[in-house]
Amino acid sequence: MAEIHLLSDEIINKIAAGEVIERPASAVKELIENAIDAGATRIQVQIEQGGKKKIQVTDNGKGMGSADLELCFLRHTTSKLTSADDLFHLQTNGFRGEAVASIAAVSKLTITSATQDGESGRIIVKGGEVIEKEDIQASRGTTFLVEDLFYNTPVRRTFLGSETSECSRILDIVIKTAISHPEIRFDYKVGDRTVFTGVPGELRSRIAEAIGSKVAKGLLPVDYTEAGVHVSGYISPTTETNGKRNHQFLFMRNRPIENKMVSKAVSQAYEPYGAQCKPVTVLFLDMPDMEFDINVHPAKREVRFANGNLVFLVVTHAIRDTFTKDLEANSPFIDLSDEFMGGSAPQARPTQFTPSEMPAKPEQPSFTAAIAPALPQNDLPWENPFAKTNYAGITPSNPSANKPYAKPASVANTLSDKKSKYNVSDDVQDLFSLPEYGKIISLEPDLTKPTPPRETPWAPPSFFQIANTYIAGEDSNGLLIIDQHAAHTRVLFEQAMESLQNNISQDSQELLFPELIDLSKQEKEIFRNVDEQLRKLGFFVEPFGGDTYQIRSIPSALPLSRAAKAVHDFLNDVDENDTKNDMVKFQEAIAKSWAKTNAYQAGDKLKPEEITALVSQLMITQDPLKSPFGSPTLMRLTLDELSKKFRH
Repeated sequence: MAEIHLLSDEIINKIAAGEVIERPASAVKELIENAIDAGATRIQVQIEQGGKKKIQVTDNGKGMGSADLELCFLRHTTSKLTSADDLFHLQTNGFRGEAVASIAAVSKLTITSATQDGESGRIIVKGGEVIEKEDIQASRGTTFLVEDLFYNTPVRRTFLGSETSECSRILDIVIKTAISHPEIRFDYKVGDRTVFTGVPGELRSRIAEAIGSKVAKGLLPVDYTEAGVHVSGYISPTTETNGKRNHQFLFMRNRPIENKMVSKAVSQAYEPYGAQCKPVTVLFLDMPDMEFDINVHPAKREVRFANGNLVFLVVTHAIRDTFTKDLEANSPFIDLSDEFMGGSAPQARPTQFTPSEMPAKPEQPSFTAAIAPALPQNDLPWENPFAKTNYAGITPSNPSANKPYAKPASVANTLSDKKSKYNVSDDVQDLFSLPEYGKIISLEPDLTKPTPPRETPWAPPSFFQIANTYIAGEDSNGLLIIDQHAAHTRVLFEQAMESLQNNISQDSQELLFPELIDLSKQEKEIFRNVDEQLRKLGFFVEPFGGDTYQIRSIPSALPLSRAAKAVHDFLNDVDENDTKNDMVKFQEAIAKSWAKTNAYQAGDKLKPEEITALVSQLMITQDPLKSPFGSPTLMRLTLDELSKKFRH
């Protein structure tokens, strides 16, 4: 008896569904692409419970008649292909005929559609089987209602992320598609709450809606063609430091794609401008049909190029060319006309200089010489700031008569002389004290009171920084080297876990002037779910209007200059580590993200007392030998190892 047998249609459909529909976001992607191919100018997406309970995608495209409704959910049915050659000349998004069939195989799917001619109907499919079909009146377009996704494949449902995580992934799909089609209106709702709205317009306006207006305003346009490859779109200038991995968008003929080689080309183009440069890129590629293959991945995420090295070089050249054009366009103009310089000759044409050709700046008169003659002479009790005196407060013995600020020798020079001359008391009111306390401070030190001894904290001997990245020092066994970022991450991680588990708020510093930041749509969604944890860890961030938020307080040890970047990095890192279904893992993810964001970075110069505190705190942690991410915090070179290095 043969051991090989044919699989049933039910198993085949579930296998195909597992390849194409990996999670709710995959279903949303396929349905949106079908709506675009149908000529829709408005697409509405609404979900519940992260798409597990409900996904509804409505468009105003050309719709389907009764005959198409009965075929659209069957495997390998499509209106996009007629021959195999069409696979290499694709102008549409969906073409395999697997998307709707895969969704129908693992959910309860209701399809309602109507054409411009008034032909309309509804069909309900569950697990791939038709359970109801009827003729109804409907508006032009199609609505796909997906309910109980993966109800008959419980294992796949178990491996889905939290509701927040799945909502974020769907938002990412909506935003990428919206950027690739700025002419289409997009509406994305989670329950009854509107998360994203894209109004038809230009590409830069759509980027502003998706990422933020502040970022979009600073983007540089890209338009470059080389060897038949055309690159267009927008990139951030080299000064941008708040870009994220989900702020790098790549499209092949308006289709969102992934390609590691192109991503590496972008990184290489920005590499000369520093490791801290994190660009925002929205790049559209176009080339002859036979030079790329989009039919590689079942979900059509990846693209393969016939000449990947050429694409790599063209993308790099396109970005560098954009930087060059921006530099030329913004080079300073210096007007060297005779009229400007005070001459009577005819006005000369303004001359443009590049930064390397700028003429030397003429010497400016000193500040004292420029303003001293205009200052009045008053008989003040304190030294004139422009008088030349030595450290004893004594004026040179032969001051020039024509210098109005040379002080006569008869004027008192010592503090006691000045106080006696102007009747100034030894005790003056401290203007910064509250009046009800009547605090009085003396202007002269009280030498009668003994100076209290200072408490000297424990400090490991001979610790110092190497390259502002490592802390090195000697101990009894040899040379000890500490990675300051990994060590500080371990310290902050344990502090954060203690705060989250015991519901204790960490110390924070309130900002005198709140700092405003713009959050992207993804960041806003993440912020809604971690706001409480952020406050416990010292951040107080609140909405200011639209996509703008204000930072009111930050952790005490965090420099103000890093506040905005810390919030962006934290939200981005939490998104990647979302595990909210397990509270302990969720707290660990929050603590790791916070520690990574707020820890000393490579290149940070530390003061001696900061080095002392860091080493002391590291040694009392529960696991001082490794960071919460598993990397080592320190290493030791023993005396024997050092000795071997110097032996012949």
